[in-house]
Order: sequence, then structure tokens, then C-alpha cells
Amino acid sequence: MFKSIRWRVTTLYLILIIAALLMFSLTLKGFLEDYFITQLEDNILKETRLVRSLLKDEIVSNKRVKKIDRLVDEYSNEAEARITIIGSEGKVLGDSEQDPLKMENHLQRHEVQQSIKTGVGKSTRYSETLKINMKYLALPVKHSGNIVGVVRLALPLTQVKEALADIFSRVINAGLIAIIISLILGLSLTKRITKPIERMTEVAGEMAQGHLDQRLMVTSDDELGRLSYVFNNMADKLKNKINEISDEKNKIEAVLSSMGDGVIAVDNIGKIILFNPSAENFFEVKEEEIIGKYSLEVTRSHKLDQVVMESLEKGEEVSEEIEILYPEERIIRVKATSIKDQDEQIQGVVVVLRDITELRHLEQVRTEFVGNVSHELRTPLTSIKGYVETLLANDNPDSAIYKRFLNVVKDEADRLEQLIIDLLDLSKIESGISGKGYEAINLNQVIEDVLTIVMPKVSDKELNLKIDVPAELAMISGDESQIKRLYINLIDNAVKYTPNCGEVKVKVYEDDEKIWTEISDTGIGIPSEDLPRIFERFYRVDKARSRNLGGTGLGLSIVKHIIEQHNGMIDVESEVEKGTKFIFYFPKVK
Repeated sequence: MFKSIRWRVTTLYLILIIAALLMFSLTLKGFLEDYFITQLEDNILKETRLVRSLLKDEIVSNKRVKKIDRLVDEYSNEAEARITIIGSEGKVLGDSEQDPLKMENHLQRHEVQQSIKTGVGKSTRYSETLKINMKYLALPVKHSGNIVGVVRLALPLTQVKEALADIFSRVINAGLIAIIISLILGLSLTKRITKPIERMTEVAGEMAQGHLDQRLMVTSDDELGRLSYVFNNMADKLKNKINEISDEKNKIEAVLSSMGDGVIAVDNIGKIILFNPSAENFFEVKEEEIIGKYSLEVTRSHKLDQVVMESLEKGEEVSEEIEILYPEERIIRVKATSIKDQDEQIQGVVVVLRDITELRHLEQVRTEFVGNVSHELRTPLTSIKGYVETLLANDNPDSAIYKRFLNVVKDEADRLEQLIIDLLDLSKIESGISGKGYEAINLNQVIEDVLTIVMPKVSDKELNLKIDVPAELAMISGDESQIKRLYINLIDNAVKYTPNCGEVKVKVYEDDEKIWTEISDTGIGIPSEDLPRIFERFYRVDKARSRNLGGTGLGLSIVKHIIEQHNGMIDVESEVEKGTKFIFYFPKVK
């Protein structure tokens, strides 16, 4: 409760009120006490003078003690005070409270000595006789210039104490009432002060939770009203600034999320503070799981960590091409740029990661492709050139030799032409260029046309061709010329690489969504180590035999591209000297 400003202010207010009342009470007590005692002294002085004038003759005679004592008793009742008559030598001549003969000498009493010396003696002390505090006042009695005795009156101070107690009782009651009123007024006053502050605190808390539309009611023109106005103005500017920052943040996040390049940001000690989605894909992690970790812990690449640390230390841009092994092998181009504040102090590093694995692979494939094409073109051209030069060098060639050489030149030219045709076809297929649009295709008709083309070769080799194709097949969607090319390549390969009297089988079947084809033979087969590469351009298991059979090394690559363009998939099974089976499918037309 006392942690509240309202109660603190109220408590301080009450302390000030109580302190003021105490100061007032103490001052009043001193003033009233002095006032009452002064009044008491004046009254006693008057009565003492009166008693002295009445008893002066008796005191002068100093012989009639009983009479003096009797008169003292009478006057005491009327004055309501204790009267004591003392002789010049200190002997008590009369006393209204005790027997004067039994009383001790009073000459050395303070008020008596003071009256003898100054004319008036005053004293306040505890009376051993009456057991209360008394106020004593003494006047000397003179005769012929000599002091012949002293008249002393005494009044108890209980009346003064009772009067003061009554006054202070009233003062305390009034003070309590004043304190209660002050408490009520203080709470009411402080509530008017603290309620706007509490509202400000509540609104600030709501704003801290993200509710930026909260505002204060401005109900006065005082300091609190001006503070409320300034607070609302601050809230408006804060909302605009946060919205502006949020918009910029969203833009940056959108850019970072849509970037194909990975972006990593680290602080000045190398701990990750940002990891965009592309970087998450690179390293197969989630940003929320790795924030605050060192880059080496997440990337597990010392080379990448060296690039980051170098940029942190030098404050310069560092670019390098590195290879990472985790979670998979990649070649990445890294560009690290330091983040600096307005004082040019390095605050961290932003690292951009670009995956160039495919680019390097394509460069390698291109290099190999150029080499393979050059080699494949050079071989027939060299053969053609050699035979032509031989013919030109011989002025009278034998007609049989001439004809044989020309047949060789023709075969090499045909092979060269087929190679160029295959390259052009492969280029068209890879680039998505087709002579015709996609249409519904009847595979029964396609296979029948293809078999018509290859039947002469089947007959020449006396092969056993088995066809297992249902009479009714669902339609597929595609380019009919490319589908025919696919079947020609696969069936022609099966015929080429199957010895005489072997077997070639074409089987077609379907399930709910796909139409499957299996083309198998009992030919030479493919070694298991070569199976993963048979769909590469110009790859041949037995190069010499492939060339002799008229192969260009592009047929299976064309087959794979046609199947992929038609949303299909192909697989191969083979065993050396036992045969090969190609299995592929096309989706049905929905």
C-alpha cells in the first residue's frame, strides 16, 4: 500500500499536519502555562498584600501566635489559599494547614529569602506537607524600616494543571478531527493527482502489449492535463514510427524470404541474429532454433566461419567460393560484408550465400558436351576425309575399291547426319520446343506404327518379338511424334544389342493413374557400374560396338527428356549377358 504515490503523498501530508499540530500544541502549552501562572501570581500577590495589611499589627507585636494562627485560618478559607506567617527569625507564627508550633524554621526557604532581599519572593516546588506542587509567594512585613516578618501565600498548581489538561484534551480532539479531515482531503486531493498517473500507467502497459490505439482523456489545463496531451502526442508519433518500422521490417522480411540466396547475419562476436529461409534450406535448420548460436555450430563449415571472422576483424568485404559437406555437398559463393554504426564500429556481419553447385555442374556438363560433340563429329569427318583423300590420290582407282570407299563415306555421312539430327532434337526437347501441341494419344496405334518400322531389323536377326499390349488402353496426353521417337529408340536399342535368334518383349499395362511399358531383351546387358550414367549424353558402355551399330550416344538421353516432359519416369534393370529391361510410365488423361 505504501508503495503507492497516493499513500506516500497522503502520509507526508499527514506527517506535516501532525508536526504542525504538535508544534502548535507545544507552543500553546508554554504560552498558556506562563499565562495561567502569571495570572495565579498576580492573584496571590493581591491576596498576599491584603493579608499582610490585615495582619501587620499582629505580626509587629509578634506575641499573639494563637490569634495570628486563628486569623490565618479565617483568611485562608476566604482566600482559598494556604497562608503562612513567618517571624523575622524564621519562626512560624501562624499556618492555615498545620500547627505553627510544630513546624520547622522557614527562614531559609527560597521565597522567604528572596522576599527579604527583593521585596517579593516566588517559588514553585513540591510540598512535603501537602504532597502536591505548590506556588509560593512571600512579601516582607516592615515596621520602622525593619523587616519584622514575612507573609506567604501558597496555592496548589492542580488547578493550572487541570485547566491545561482540559485545554489540551480539547486541542487533541480538535487535532484528531483535523487529522481525519486532512486524511480525507489528502486522499481526495492525491486521488485527483494519482488517478491520471494510474491511467497513464495502464495505457502505457496496453501500448507495451501492442495496443497502440490507447489514448488519455485530457480533462484539465494544469500540469497533468498538459502531460496527458504530450503523452497522447507521443503515442501518436510512436504508433506512426512503429508502423513505419514494421512496414520496413515486413519489406525486408519479404525480400529476405523471397531471395534465392541464403542470408546470415551475425553480431560482433559471431553469434547468429538472422537466418533467412534459403539459408535454412541450405543447412536444414530452423531460424528460431539456432538464433544466438555461433555460425560454426550451425554451418559446421570452418571455411565459412573463417570468412565471417575475417570480415569481422578487418571490417572489409570478403568474397570466396567454398565447398560445404553438411548436410550435403554444395559449392557456395560467399560474400561477407561488415555492419558498422555511425562511429564506424563493427556491429556484425551479413553473409550472402549463393548456391552455384548446379552452375558448376552445368559448366562441367557443357565442357564434357563440347568435348564429346567435337569427338563424335571429328571421327566421321576424319574417316570421310581419309577416304576422299585416298580416292583423290589414286588416278585410276579400281571400280570395286572406289565403290566400297564411297559406301564408307556415305555411311559416315549418314552417321554424321544422324548425330546432328539427334543433337537438334535433344536441344528442342530440352528447351521445350516441339513441333506440335499436346494431344490425346492412343498408345496402341503408336506401338503398331513403331513395330512396322523396326520389323525389318527384327526379321533380319531372326528375333522372337513378343507383344503384350491390351486391345483397349486409356489415352495419354503428349506430343505423338516425341512418343513415337521414344518407343523407336528403346525398341531399336533392344533389337540392336540382342544377338541373332534372341528375344525382345514389349509389354504394356495400366493402373488407376498410369500406363506402364516394359521393353526387355536378352541382349548383352549393361554392367551395374554403368547403369547410373546410361542416360547421360554420349555415354556408351561399349563405344566401339555402339559406333559399329550406328549409335550416337544420345538416344537414351533423348528418351529420358521426353519422359520427363510428359510427367513420367523411367528406370532400368540389367544383367550382363542376360539382358536389359526398361520400365517407364505416362499419366493417363484425366
